[in-house]
Amino acid sequence: MPTNIEWTDLTDNIIRAKEGGWWCQKISDGCKNCYSEKLNQNSFFGGNKLPYSGQPPELTLDTEAIRKWGFQRKSRRHFVASMTDVFGEWVPRFWQHEMLDGMFVAPKQIFQILTKRPEIMLLSMNEWLSNHGLEELPSNIWVGTSIENRRTLEERSQPLSQIPASVRFWSVEPLLKHLGDISQYLNDVQLVIIGGESGPNSRPCHIEWIESIVKQCSESKTPVFVKQLGANAYYQGQRFKTRDKKGGEIEEFPQHLKLREFPLPVRN
Repeated sequence: MPTNIEWTDLTDNIIRAKEGGWWCQKISDGCKNCYSEKLNQNSFFGGNKLPYSGQPPELTLDTEAIRKWGFQRKSRRHFVASMTDVFGEWVPRFWQHEMLDGMFVAPKQIFQILTKRPEIMLLSMNEWLSNHGLEELPSNIWVGTSIENRRTLEERSQPLSQIPASVRFWSVEPLLKHLGDISQYLNDVQLVIIGGESGPNSRPCHIEWIESIVKQCSESKTPVFVKQLGANAYYQGQRFKTRDKKGGEIEEFPQHLKLREFPLPVRN
């Protein structure tokens, strides 16, 4: 499905609730104002009004959508499962492997897989690689983890760094705290995406926090993609107001933050 998410071209929600809508399980501070849960509360958008907590409903894997990846001729970036976490504890391991099988036979497409559970991603992908006699993921499979503060940086960056992939990335969104010195971690990632929180009751994002990440990425020559400043941005102690409600219009960014970079293409 076409999307307004700036760092991708399509969202492919291959896991859905059998009776309609989606489901996920909140896990950390970044999940508090989850945009996908809000969409799921609205039947107009196809949601089922279930909260992202408790026990999961009966779920289904869209195997037809996976099959079609291999027949798509135009190369595009696919954000896989924007409405849930494909490496959630509730997702069967063979579903994850079926997804990877579909990506393997679609080398023209780039698949961006984002999880808050990189330790499960690592185990599942190592199993899949072993089953296929491979040592590294195909270069069209990008693996990423969400980071919102220093604690999640330290917890999630390590298992992500162990996944043998050409492109590992962080989605630092929503950025809720200053991350501090991240230089020791940047050698293990090929892309850093940054964004402040948007939507009602969004928590503050200080542009100085974004500047610090951008500066360190520049020093390490790590591509950086500044997605948005957020709906509640501050700069030098003052509200940084933007016309765009997400702070996502790049022309409104401070000049030195107008960066939307991607890793150079790598082919196996």
